[in-house]
Parts: sequence; C-alpha cells; structure tokens
Amino acid sequence: MRVNEIGTYVKIKYTVWLENGDILKGDPTEGLEYMEFITGFNQVLPGLEKKIIGLSKGEEITITIPPEEAFGPYDPSLVKEKNFSEFPEGKELTPGKWVLAKNEKHKITWGYFVKEKSPTSVIIDYNHPFAGKALIYRLKIEEARPATQSELALIKPCDFEPASNRKVISTELGG
Repeated sequence: MRVNEIGTYVKIKYTVWLENGDILKGDPTEGLEYMEFITGFNQVLPGLEKKIIGLSKGEEITITIPPEEAFGPYDPSLVKEKNFSEFPEGKELTPGKWVLAKNEKHKITWGYFVKEKSPTSVIIDYNHPFAGKALIYRLKIEEARPATQSELALIKPCDFEPASNRKVISTELGG
C-alpha cells in the first residue's frame, strides 16, 4: 500500500542529521530510530510527511527538509535581554545552556537558551534549537497501512480538530 495524505498508519526507521553532519537521532548505517504516526493529523514535521506521500512499504529515501517545513526560520526578534529580577531567585542561568521554564498556573513548559550573562541581565534566545536549519532524513518505510478506527479514535491532532471531522480515505486493511 502507498502512503496516502490522510489516514495511513506509517512506521519509519530513520536517521536524521544537520547539514554540517551532526547526527540528531539514529545511526548513520543502521537507522535504529523508529517513528509511528498517522498521516493527515499534524503528528510529524510537515516537510517529512509531505515527502513520504506516495511511498510504499520497503522504500528507502534520503530527503532534505528546509527550515520552513521543519522548525521554521531563525527569528532574531526572539532574542531578548531580561533583567535578573524577572527570574525566580536561585534560577541557574549559565551561558551556553538550555533552561526549562514552567508556568504552573497554565501548565506549560518552554525552553530558552542563555546566550550571554552580565552582572544585571541575561540575553536569552527563545528560538527552537533547530530553527533556521535544514534536516536531512535517511528513512525506510517499515509499514504503511490504513489506520484502524481504534487508532483514529486515539488521535489528538496538533491543531485540535477532532479526528471525527477528518475525512479518512479507508480504514479497511489490505492493499
């Protein structure tokens, strides 16, 4: 079966790296990392999903996903100078390190990178660590089949659209 735009359960074996050769996940010869998702529900990077549409089980490809279809372009406006008074007392703010911030009231967590530190302030970068970077995937389609109704019932799409509102091409098992 080929991977359809909506409603295909896909399992891939992959390695992903940056253009400079730094491996992010997987092994350069064996793959070793696995990812499972159902197409059409924003569960993976848009560029990755788009590039595997039409492939079949067993196919292997190497693809480059541009920043715009991965973690977005690097945005200099997300680099901010903050006074220490804006941070909880005792918060470690070490230049060159990532810090996780939590908002208990709203139950959210986000990360930021500490670029510089002075006696009174800190320069923080709120960009994703891979913003502005192309991702290169070497992958193999390990499985491609119609998603079952029970799998579709569990989906919580990133855009919060209920799975019942999505048009699924087929949930019949087979080719």
